[in-house]
Amino acid sequence: MAVCWGRRGCCAQLGLRPSAAAPCLLVLVVFVLPLLLLFAPHRAAAQAAIPGAPVKLLVLRQTDLGIFTKLATPFYAGVYASLRAHNSTAADDVRVEIVERETKSHNTVTVLEDAMEKDKDILTLLAQFGYASVMKVLPVLPRYGLVSFAPFTGSSVVRGWSPNVYFVRATPTAELLALLRYA
Repeated sequence: MAVCWGRRGCCAQLGLRPSAAAPCLLVLVVFVLPLLLLFAPHRAAAQAAIPGAPVKLLVLRQTDLGIFTKLATPFYAGVYASLRAHNSTAADDVRVEIVERETKSHNTVTVLEDAMEKDKDILTLLAQFGYASVMKVLPVLPRYGLVSFAPFTGSSVVRGWSPNVYFVRATPTAELLALLRYA
């Protein structure tokens, strides 16, 4: 197929000229992207850890977990055993301290706020168990800059994206689909 512009009888065939996008993409990948990576703003999590500096984890042990008690007890035992096996240190000799508070489901938020007021260095809320408990602490997490690590629920409702919640398991729906697929 030929295209004619009407000036001096110029004609060109479509598809014969190389795309202008290829050189632009090459410039972007070779020059611009490395500069962006080189001068990207660094976040606190990407900074090097100070050797011997404590990283504090908050554990709110609920005494009225119901069916989740059978999951919570071995989970916390595993966390403590792992920390003891490594002398309470993580990578680069970062010391891990656990701040533990006991709570009931009706006063979880109050105990969390009290713990954060007393100890402002806490970075993570470790393993909330149960849908109601996780839903109660979600509005409090951004206020203190906390990250809820490994919350355990049987509901997909709390699975919306939040920078303050880090799930380590698949959603209950995804687990069910995997079981059905491989059954």
